[in-house]
Amino acid sequence: MTMTMTKSHLNDQAKLKIVCDEVCDNIESLLQTFDIDYKFNQKMITMCCPIHGGDNPSAVNLYPEGESYRGNWKCRTHNCEKIFKGSVIGFIRGIISSQKYGWRKNGDDTCSFKEAVEFATGFINKDLSSIKISRSDREKKQFTAIVNYLNNDTTPQKSQITRQSITQTLEIPAQYYLDRGYSKEILVKYDVGTCNNPFKEMHNRIVVPIYDNEYKYMIGCTGRSIYEKCTECKSHHDPNQSCPDTEIRWKNCKWKHNADFKSQNHLYNFWFAKEHILKSGVAIIVESPGNVWRLEENGIHNSVAIFGSSLSDRQKILLDSSGAMSLIILTDNDEAGIKAAEQIKNKCKNTYRVFIPTISKPDVGEMNSEEINLEIKTYLERIV
Repeated sequence: MTMTMTKSHLNDQAKLKIVCDEVCDNIESLLQTFDIDYKFNQKMITMCCPIHGGDNPSAVNLYPEGESYRGNWKCRTHNCEKIFKGSVIGFIRGIISSQKYGWRKNGDDTCSFKEAVEFATGFINKDLSSIKISRSDREKKQFTAIVNYLNNDTTPQKSQITRQSITQTLEIPAQYYLDRGYSKEILVKYDVGTCNNPFKEMHNRIVVPIYDNEYKYMIGCTGRSIYEKCTECKSHHDPNQSCPDTEIRWKNCKWKHNADFKSQNHLYNFWFAKEHILKSGVAIIVESPGNVWRLEENGIHNSVAIFGSSLSDRQKILLDSSGAMSLIILTDNDEAGIKAAEQIKNKCKNTYRVFIPTISKPDVGEMNSEEINLEIKTYLERIV
């Protein structure tokens, strides 16, 4: 079944995010409005379930600042969130269904989604049609406190490593990736080069710099060994030298990040992609920088890489700040990648519309322009 999304729908979703944020900012007032007894435990609110009833004081866990996203909640005794959805709008809908319509089980009358939204907008004293969507609105009202913390955390504290200082220390473009069909232009754009300095941490590696969200400073780097895997020791070392001792073979791994870089806190290419994500409402998730480069070469500019197959909570927070309403998941086309796509989908499905296209190659990096146009670009056009 073909799924489409209009710009009007994207705007409505963005407005609902703003509404949900403001409801979460006033969550205790909301609970008092519904005459609900609750207990605030740091980042979590617990209560008896106001939807199905019951007397378990810890049945419902509500996270106004977000466990996986702001305002998500769980009923741990009857799974009421699966019926009404795990957003704060779903929470309101469930309560109204119970208090106004007498809902107790599937099949009973329920509050409509529209009525729940109208209650939420009335609660924050706003009309949905009057909410304007702009960059400043998003920055001020979408996960502001958490995102500011994240952005501050990504700024280099010990040293300010500029792009200019990075490019002067690498041989750009890296021949390794030229040999694999990547263009010189794309490797220069992303400063992908070889480190030949024996005194550097990334010696004999192809270095991929990771920049801050403002594209001002390098916050870390990842490096691929210039050597292929040894058939004897399974590490990546100079084939003209003996295999390294077992206890130090980890130094000869295929990929490694620099010592202080925490990949789970960042999204590769966010510094370039964020403008295009905000404009289109769509973010594309891939596993590695090479997948980003291949999409960029073919005019697709809204992809970010998660440095592997797992989307962390902090990476999701960064996505949530971007203005994306839809996610396209393009993890590798193997068993691990397919499993990863489902895990990311489950993590994001209550916040975004999630799409998982089928591609014909093992990963995006191995696709040619014709395949990307046919399998990815046409898919993008259907949902934007």
